[in-house]
Parts: sequence; C-alpha cells; structure tokens
Amino acid sequence: MDIFSHMTPRLTDTKKFYFLEYFYILLKSIEKFKNVNAVFEHFKTLKENLSLGESRYKKIGIAAEELTNKQLGRYKYTFKEVLEECAIYGLIESTVTNQFTLTTKGTKLLNTYEVKGSESFNEQVFKLIESESNGFYYFITSFYNINPNNGGMLIFPIYSPLKLHIQKNSLSKTGDIIQYTIKLVQKLEHDISIHLNIQYDLKSANEKLILRLRESNLIGNSDFEKIMMKDYNVIIKRIRDYWLNYFLREIYNIKVSLSYFDIWVYRAKQIGILNTTEFYPTFSGKIVYPVSIIFNGEASNDFKRIYKYFNDEKLYIHEPKWSTFQESFIQEIYNSYFDLKRSNRSYFINLPDLAEIVCYKLKLSYRTFTEFLGHAYQLNLKNKLRIKISLEADRLPFETKAMYLTRDPIIIEGKQRNIIAIDLINNE
Repeated sequence: MDIFSHMTPRLTDTKKFYFLEYFYILLKSIEKFKNVNAVFEHFKTLKENLSLGESRYKKIGIAAEELTNKQLGRYKYTFKEVLEECAIYGLIESTVTNQFTLTTKGTKLLNTYEVKGSESFNEQVFKLIESESNGFYYFITSFYNINPNNGGMLIFPIYSPLKLHIQKNSLSKTGDIIQYTIKLVQKLEHDISIHLNIQYDLKSANEKLILRLRESNLIGNSDFEKIMMKDYNVIIKRIRDYWLNYFLREIYNIKVSLSYFDIWVYRAKQIGILNTTEFYPTFSGKIVYPVSIIFNGEASNDFKRIYKYFNDEKLYIHEPKWSTFQESFIQEIYNSYFDLKRSNRSYFINLPDLAEIVCYKLKLSYRTFTEFLGHAYQLNLKNKLRIKISLEADRLPFETKAMYLTRDPIIIEGKQRNIIAIDLINNE
C-alpha cells in the first residue's frame, strides 16, 4: 500500500527556518511573556544565547554587536515563521490581539526539553511535523527509489571554474563561459554515471542554460563578445543554481524548491534521519543520504523506531549501541584516518573530514559519531584501546578560520576539536 495514494505530502506547509531549537526558544519566550513585542525581545535574546542562525558560530564571551536594521528584519521574519508553525501544531494560541499563551501541548513539549533534553525534544517536534505533513516519509522513500544501489544517496555537484582548473582571468569572453559550461557538463555527466549508475545526456539542458544567460544579457551572442567582469560572480552563481535546480527537479523529480528542500534535509539531519554535507572529502558539492529506513516489519537492535504510519510502515533511525558497535566504529575511524592521511600527507588530519567519511560508510548520524568518538577517546585515555587517539583544537596550516564557520563543530569533553591523529599501539 502506498501511503500517498491516500495522502499527498504537504511539503510547503513548513516555515522557512532550519533549527529545531527555534521551537523551544519561542515556547520559552511565551511561557515568560504574553505580549508579542516582549516575546520577540526574549526570543531574540535566546536566539543569540543558543547561537542560532547567523549567530551560530559566534564565540562565547564576545559581546553581541548592535543589530543592523537588515539583521533585525531577518530576526523578525524568523520569529514570524516560528510563531506561525507553532500555531499550526497547536502549541500556542492567541485569544487577544498580539497576546499569546502556551497550550497544554505546548507546555508539555517545553517540559520535554527542560527535563529530557534537546534530543527528546527534537524527536517530539519531528512527530508533530510528520503527523501534519508526512514530509520525511516522502523524502526518505524518494531517496531510496532514486538511488537504490547506493543507499539512497543524492548528489548535487558544484564545480567552480577553479575546481576545473580554469583561472578567472581566462574567462573574459562569451566563448570562454560556454567552454566552461561544456567542461562542467562533462564532469556532471561523469558524476551521474559514477554515483547514480545512470547515463544522462545534459547537452540540451546546457543549451537552455546558455540561452538564459544570453536572455539576461550576461553573455553575448558572439563567442568573441567580452563579458562584463562586474557580472562574473553573477554568471557563475546562475550556472551553479541552474544545475542544482536541474538535479533536484529534473533528474530526481523532487518537486519542491531548493530552499524548501534544504529546510527539510537540515531538519532531518538534526533528528538523525538524513545526513547532508557540502564537505565530503572526495566529492565537490553536496551529498544527502538516509541514515534511517522505512518498512513494514521489525528492525534489528541497531535501529530505533521513532514513528509508525497509518499503513503500518515504521520509520527507524540507525542508532546502534556503543557496546555492540565499538569494534566496527574503531576499525572504521582507523581505516578512514589512514586513507585521509595518505591523500593529505599529514600526520594530523581534519576531524570533520574524518567524521564525513565514517558517517557515510557506517550510516551514522553526526550526533552518534560524536558520542562514539567521545567513548573511544575516554578508552584511549585509559589505555584500553589498540590505537592511540590525539585530538587537538588547532587547525591545519593550510586551513583558515572561515573553513570551520560553515561546519558543525565536533565537541569532545566540552571542547571543540578540529584535528585528529591516530597511531596503532605496538604491544610487543
């Protein structure tokens, strides 16, 4: 039985914000205040304290700068979106204009966060979202149907000219841009063949892209016509966005906008349903893949059931126990470390890169990876492992601070760790 023969997934009912903690800070603000203006001010304070959105990577101890009008506008937009989605799920109510109170359901959800923590809270939020939309079901089943031979992985390749060994100063004429798109198409077709196991001809799609660039007056009709260098970044972004949309809507036949897709995927990542990254070491672009399964039956002990659909299918997330998964995890971090070490020719390697590889190979959520690495590190300190693990907060010489600002930090023993080294202990 197909659940969607009776129900169409409501993918655009979700509001445009990523972090599930926004539900918590709104509920907490309404618990404390009733007037919408006071609620917003408290919401804004909690947003900064929890480092959500554009304040996510601000360091503790650095005083927040006064918000610009543009930033304040974005805060108000997010606040309005969270307010509306909380109302959809019956968490809040308004009986007087600009006055809000928590419902019994909202109070119970807030209590879940404060008593059981964010993980239990996120799971309850997931159930609210899924009961209204069946959106996570749609994406998980779609991913497995699209790429059944590769664990439901979706690829979204991104190749700047530099990635294809094309220097910016060599892209000065219309013909240069066209040659870049041709070289890009060859790379995209190769990625599709390798990762999706299908042959795809992108020639006609590329011709449509070139026509759009011409219609926008970004490139000329003659190959020899010079482009305006002030338009260079716009041209490259148009090309990138065109192909991202093409992969989503034409190759994968997922009929939502990229912005909605990203919201669903990032929310799923926080719950432990999907993984997504733009930093996989051997791929240029974004990959998305499930770390959960949906089927009508009972899963092994490595999976945790978090939802049951009305057709008796169940959603399980891959959440193995450390006691039974320890050997597999330690073996994989060891193997993956040495793979990266060989390619980077460095004793210390980037820890987030290692996390990407291990999570993909073992189909673990990033939360589980961090938890297991913490366990392994503790055993390492007690000399109870056959390997020695060194974790440091330093960056590699070629890395910049900016490289870490768009990646989720890995916190071990209360400290952010950026690099790792592993040695095999010789017990002889």
